[in-house]
Amino acid sequence: MGMGIAELKAIGLNYWQNPRVKQIMMLFSVNLAGIPVAIVTNILLTHFLGPTHFGDYQFLDNFFNFTILIASFGFFQAANRALVLNHDKEKARQYYGATFVILIALFLVMAIALIIYSHFDANLKEKHLEKILLFSIPFSWVYLSISYFEVLFQADNRMNLLATSRLMPKICLLIAIVIVYVLFVHSNINKLWLAWALYMCVLVTMCAYVFFSLKLSFRNLRGTIREIWAYNKSYGFHVYVGAAFSVGVAQLTPVIISYFGVNNSGVGFYALALALANPLQFIPNTIATTNYKEFASNKKIPAKLTKVTLVLTLLALIVLWVLVPPFVKIFFGSKFESVIYLNFVVSIGIALYGIADYYNRFIGAQGHGKLLRNTSFIVGSLILVFNFILIPRMGANGAVITRLLGGLTYLLCVLYYYKKIVTINIANQ
Repeated sequence: MGMGIAELKAIGLNYWQNPRVKQIMMLFSVNLAGIPVAIVTNILLTHFLGPTHFGDYQFLDNFFNFTILIASFGFFQAANRALVLNHDKEKARQYYGATFVILIALFLVMAIALIIYSHFDANLKEKHLEKILLFSIPFSWVYLSISYFEVLFQADNRMNLLATSRLMPKICLLIAIVIVYVLFVHSNINKLWLAWALYMCVLVTMCAYVFFSLKLSFRNLRGTIREIWAYNKSYGFHVYVGAAFSVGVAQLTPVIISYFGVNNSGVGFYALALALANPLQFIPNTIATTNYKEFASNKKIPAKLTKVTLVLTLLALIVLWVLVPPFVKIFFGSKFESVIYLNFVVSIGIALYGIADYYNRFIGAQGHGKLLRNTSFIVGSLILVFNFILIPRMGANGAVITRLLGGLTYLLCVLYYYKKIVTINIANQ
């Protein structure tokens, strides 16, 4: 006889009361809530700034995201490894404090390099972005802080703070943009400067709040920094080199579009297509993030977890293809219709990236930094080569095709390494 209704209810109740399931649902809900908030913000920004200045806005954001990948030198990944293996709350606070001190040092180095760079970049001068970039440099520590939150919180299972750091700035920015749009949409004020200054203020406020909530500890600072330095040599730097080459090249794509474009409208179209597709990564990333600490001790990823991840990602991709064309036509207008094709192509690449990240988290949690580095070299090399082949000829169209090829290559690489790790784990049982 099958189970009765009472038994099924009991199983369901136990499932939903599971702390891990609650964390998955909480983080997924935050990511899901962030989608309409980000979309409405982009709608207002595109109407407020227009295609070219919206492209300038996205160029600046991508420029700093690329810069912090180069400037982190693997220390956040090293702290991530330290936190994964740590089970002492007081020691965790010391890791957070020591990594914060490292963050400040990295920011100073980055700021000096950016000031020097801004005086030699002809593209910044041609597109009149040199002054706004220089204005942004003193606040660019927020980009390092966001990376700090993303990398460290998942290792320490601080899902509430991770959720706050993801959703709070989106909501605050939307509120600020609505107010500014109502007050200044018909004004002759420099709208790019205004929108960008608002964005910086929101990020500064969010980062300050999260750091305050962390209650950083600076006890045994020198010893803790030495520990992180050791983890960096054995793990963090390997992941950093790979990430700087793979993720860094992906972040570099809008910059390359800018350098080969007359203006930054292509950057805006590509960024908007990417923004509409990025939610596809939330499902695999949320599931992998909430299981990250368990991945460190598992022999392999549970098959049921993988099936759920794949099915939900595929369904989300189909829904996106149905909704995006009418959505773009209604809310962004005819000036942005090229985003529809760009989104169709890039969404496949993003879905592949999301699934690959799911396996990547397992490989990282197992401590195989060199394998992640090797994958990043392969993917980054392909993206870099095809970006310089396709973007000069096809602009943003070339960028989305490259993203698709990169996603497929990334998935094949991590699947190969994942199977090798599982084989070794089972053999060592």
